[in-house]
Amino acid sequence: MFRALFTAILLVLSCLAVAGHANAEDLTDLSIEELLNVEVITASRLGQKANLSPSSVSVLTAADIRTFGWRTLADALNALRGINTSTERNYSYVGVRGFLHPNDFNSRVLFMIDGQRMNENIFDGGYMGQEFMLDIDLIERIEYIPGSGSSIYGANAFLGLINVVTKTGQGLNGLQLASSAASYNTYQGRASFGKKLANGLDVLVSGSHYDSAGVSNLYFPEFDSPATNNGIAHNRDGEWATRLFARLQSENFTAMAGLVDRKKQVPTASFDGIFNDPVFFTRDQQYFGNLKYTHTFSPQTALQLKGFFHGYEYSSDEAYINHNRRVIDRDGASSRWWGGDAQLTTTLLDRHRLLLGVEYQYDQRQYMYNYDLNPYEFHQGSQRSGNRVELYAQDDIQLFDTLIFSAGLRLDYHHMLKSLQLNPRLGLIWNPLDSTSFKLLYSSTFRAPNVWERDYNYTPIATNPNNVEERIKSYEGVWEWHSNTGIKLTTDLFYNDMTQILEQKQEPGYGASGAFYNIGNYHALGFEWEAEKRWDNGRLAKLSYTYTRVTDESNGGMRAVASPEHLLKFHYAEPLWNGFARLGLENIYIGDR
Repeated sequence: MFRALFTAILLVLSCLAVAGHANAEDLTDLSIEELLNVEVITASRLGQKANLSPSSVSVLTAADIRTFGWRTLADALNALRGINTSTERNYSYVGVRGFLHPNDFNSRVLFMIDGQRMNENIFDGGYMGQEFMLDIDLIERIEYIPGSGSSIYGANAFLGLINVVTKTGQGLNGLQLASSAASYNTYQGRASFGKKLANGLDVLVSGSHYDSAGVSNLYFPEFDSPATNNGIAHNRDGEWATRLFARLQSENFTAMAGLVDRKKQVPTASFDGIFNDPVFFTRDQQYFGNLKYTHTFSPQTALQLKGFFHGYEYSSDEAYINHNRRVIDRDGASSRWWGGDAQLTTTLLDRHRLLLGVEYQYDQRQYMYNYDLNPYEFHQGSQRSGNRVELYAQDDIQLFDTLIFSAGLRLDYHHMLKSLQLNPRLGLIWNPLDSTSFKLLYSSTFRAPNVWERDYNYTPIATNPNNVEERIKSYEGVWEWHSNTGIKLTTDLFYNDMTQILEQKQEPGYGASGAFYNIGNYHALGFEWEAEKRWDNGRLAKLSYTYTRVTDESNGGMRAVASPEHLLKFHYAEPLWNGFARLGLENIYIGDR
C-alpha cells in the first residue's frame, strides 16, 4: 500500500508542477574542449584534468544519462569502453576488461559516491541496480578508471574504480517532480529540492520510489516439466526500491546521508530452491552518512578531514524440499562500520604536488546467519569485527614542462590478513602538445577475503579460515588526443597479472559444499580504442572497441569462463526541435563468453 500510494502521489504532483531547473548547472554548458577534458577527482583524489591524471579516465555526464535513457547505474556503466554488465534477475554484475568472476558481488571494483566508499563489509559488494544508493537522476557525472588503484583507494580497487558525482542544490535550483511509466507495470516517481541559499549553504534533498511487476512469464528450459509448471516462472520477477538522499554544503563543510531499501523477487530457483515458489526474494537495505571539513591554509596547502558511518542489512527467503516437506530457509547478514580519514595536499615544494593521507575503518559488526523458519532449525551464524588502517602518499613531479612523473605508495593493515600490504603506483605522463598525451602506468594491489568467503558455513559454502589476499599487477600504455573541434581519440594497451584469486573448491565430506581457496591465476592481455565527436549543438557520435584475452593459468591456460574477447559499442545522440528533445541510439555487441 505504501509503495502504491507513494508512487501515485508523485505521479499526480508531477503532472501539476514543472521542475525548477532554470539556470541549472550542467556539463553540457561547458565548451567542447572542456567537455572532452573534464576535471576528475577519482584518478588521484585530486581535482585535475583527465589528460594529466595518472590513469585512463572515462566520464559519463547527466546529459548522457538523459539522452540514452539509462535507468540504473548498471545501464550507464555498460556504455563504457571495456566494461560489460550482466544480471541473473537478482543483482547486476560488472566485468572489467574481460574479467567477470563467478561468486563475485562486484567486490573487485571500488564504488564511491563523491569519493565515499560504498562497498559494504560482508560481501564487499558494490551494487549497481535498483539497490544502488543514489537515484540516477541525481548523478552529475560518472568517473571510471580501469586498473588497480590500491595505492590511493585501498583493497577493492582491484580491477577499477567508479566514482559517482552528485548534483548540487544550485544545479537543481528549485523543486523537481518526476515520474515515469514503462512496460511490465513499471512505475517510478521522484521528488527533489535543491537550492543555494543566500547565506551560501547549498541544499539538496530527494526521495524516490520504484515499483515493477517484472516479466510475468519467464521460461527456464532446465525446469521444463509438468511438475515445475513447464519451466514457466509466473509473476516471480517483481522489484521495489525506495531511496532517500540529502546533501548540505557550505564553504568548508559538506554533509551527506542516504538510504536505500530494495526488495526483489527471484525467479531462478537458485541454491536448489523450489521453482516457481512465491516465497523467494532478497532484500537489501543500506544507509550511510558522512561529514567532510576542508581547510585551505594557503593557495598551496589544504587539509581535508572526514568522518563516516555505514550500515547494511541483507535477507533472503527461499523454499526448498527437506525430507519430502516444504521448508522455508532464511539467509541474512547485518553489518555496521564507521571511520574517518585525513588528507593533506601541498605544492609548497617547487614542481611537486604532494598528497599525504591516513584512513581508519572499524568494522563494528559483520554478522551472517542462516536458519529454517518452519520448523525452526539453526544452520549457521558467524560474527566478526576488526580494524583497517591505511597510510598513503603520492607525489606528482613536474620533471619538465611536458613531462610528469607520478609515484604513489600505500601501506594497509586489514584485520582479515596476517601481514601488512605495501603497494606502489607509478605513472609517466608526457604531453608534447596541449592536445596529446602519452601515459605509461604500473600499479599493484590486493583484495582481502571478505567474511562471506572466509566464515560462511552452510550449503553450498564451507568455511576456510586460512585463505589469504588476492593480488594483481597492472601494466598500461595510453595515447590520448583531442582537438578544439570536438574530436577525441584514445588507444589503451593493457596487461593484468592476477594471482591467488579466490575460487570455490568442493570439500570432501561436505557434500556439495565448497570453501574458497587461493587457487586462481589469470592473465588478461588486450587493447581498447575509442573515437568520440561532439558538436556545438549537442550532437554526439562515439565508437569504441575492446579486445581482451583472459587465460586461466591454473587450468592449463584455457580461456577464462564468462570472458568476452570482443566488445563493440556505438552511441549516437541528436538534439531535436532546438533542444526540446534528444534522440539517443545505443548499440552494444558482446562477443562469445
